[in-house]
Amino acid sequence: MVGVAKPIIINFQRPIADRPLAEQAVRISSEPAVPGKFYWMSDTQLRWRPLDFWPAGTTVNIDASGTKSSFRTGDSLVATIDDATKQMEVVRNGELVKTIPVSLGKPGYETPNGTYYVLEKFADMVMDSSTYGVPIDSAEGYRIRVQDAVRINNAGIFVHGAPWSVDDQGVRNVSHGCPNLSPADAQWFFDTFGSGDPVVVKNSIGIYDENDGAHDWQI
Repeated sequence: MVGVAKPIIINFQRPIADRPLAEQAVRISSEPAVPGKFYWMSDTQLRWRPLDFWPAGTTVNIDASGTKSSFRTGDSLVATIDDATKQMEVVRNGELVKTIPVSLGKPGYETPNGTYYVLEKFADMVMDSSTYGVPIDSAEGYRIRVQDAVRINNAGIFVHGAPWSVDDQGVRNVSHGCPNLSPADAQWFFDTFGSGDPVVVKNSIGIYDENDGAHDWQI
């Protein structure tokens, strides 16, 4: 089972010169049928996604020149983070199931608006500002261990537990871009969300437009 924002990814062994011809060789079918589109992430990687999220319980079949695969989507589980309210609303199959206070990126580190989706999860990890060019001994530097970290893009944004910002969650933005949750809420999010489940950020500043290989829903 995958989430309703999961794209289809097809990798080729060599660069493709005739992209339209390659697309014609790939057949995507689903039950129920949904409209979608092809797009290229590189000369060797073709993707396809529905125009809107997959419906819950969709069976998807891929036939790429005889190489076949399939998957099925689970529930429609969507987290929407509204920077205007500093709240995350989690909707399952059209029903609101949980509202969670959050703290997003502070001025200069705003969490961009856009549609993200879960890529991978880490129960325990070290976050280090030097990995994106900020020395850990600088004013904005850090090296800290976090729990229940859910990666939602390839540019360093995770939904994760942040016990140090609990008093700010639902009130003000204090992070370096990651949506901060309380430890209990982060554990719930970690346990509930899986690969391909969407996370939508709205009413923030800026647009998620990085070409990081996970910006499918901005294309």
